[in-house]
Amino acid sequence: MRSLPITPLDSRKQIILKAVVTDYVRTVEPVGSHHLAARYEFGVRSATIRNEMAELAEMGYLHQPHTSAGRIPSDLGYRFFVDRLMGESSMNAQEAVQVRSKMEPRRTEVDVIIEQSCRILSDLARYTSLATHPAVKNTLISHVSIAHIGHGKMLAVVVLDNGSVLHEILETDSTSKRIDPVKATNFLLRKLSGRMLESVTSSAMEPVDEDAADMADLLGKVLRLLKRETESSEEADVHLEGTSYILSQPEFKDVERLEAVLSILERRSALYKLFSTVYLGRDVTVIIGSENPLDEMRDCSFVGTTYQINGRVAGTIGVLGPTRMDYPRAVGAVEFMADNLGEMLTALSVA
Repeated sequence: MRSLPITPLDSRKQIILKAVVTDYVRTVEPVGSHHLAARYEFGVRSATIRNEMAELAEMGYLHQPHTSAGRIPSDLGYRFFVDRLMGESSMNAQEAVQVRSKMEPRRTEVDVIIEQSCRILSDLARYTSLATHPAVKNTLISHVSIAHIGHGKMLAVVVLDNGSVLHEILETDSTSKRIDPVKATNFLLRKLSGRMLESVTSSAMEPVDEDAADMADLLGKVLRLLKRETESSEEADVHLEGTSYILSQPEFKDVERLEAVLSILERRSALYKLFSTVYLGRDVTVIIGSENPLDEMRDCSFVGTTYQINGRVAGTIGVLGPTRMDYPRAVGAVEFMADNLGEMLTALSVA
């Protein structure tokens, strides 16, 4: 990276430069001396601030876009701010908690396949692609296992037939010390294997036999894990690729139209509404302009269909673009990738 020549600044110029950068970043408006004098306690008159700003401009730290306008930072001004004035950067505690809550601790193979499929679909159709992750509630439980991992802790692992793997460390009470992991695994397999996830979380389980009463608490904990997973996936995660294809369309050179579309693309819950409010059968569905259920998408068309895992509908995949869309190519690409995605996830589920 090419470095910019830095000319030393006295303390007053540094304070003024920092104020200009801070206010311009916040307002996107040129900053004037009267504004700085009113907003900050510099201890000098606006005329003095104006003279200092003029000198900063002569030194290359500020620009004046128009004769009557205030000043804006130059690249050199930003560089001096970053190197000397910015101070220690950090996120506040609330933001940090929110970000950590959104971060996934790991990426599964299903995540990778969905991402790759969307990327390929975008490149094929030359439009923005979207896909929902496999719906959890419609999956079957393939396998369950239990293992001791330490004092008062057991690891529960549940494998679903869509390739997803759920796991959680369970805090157990003193009675669990008597539980043999092999016996517990066999017990849970008898209770849960081959059953639809939605059915085991929405209806009461059969009573536990007296000889397995010591596992009732363990079964309850596993069911609560499955219930949380089902509830958290009610608004399925929507993966998005190829936003740049929206930006390249001449229809969206208008800033307001572009902002409306981009705001929807950033709201995954709104994208899920797009999928869930329109019937998507086995054939490709085309939604054109005003047919769209979202007002912000009335300048767009959506081409989508469902994909299947083990013969059951698992999710949706499609493309979004202007109404001036190459529909034959879009339909063909969506249809092909839906079949391909279903085959890959089916193969993963039986691997």
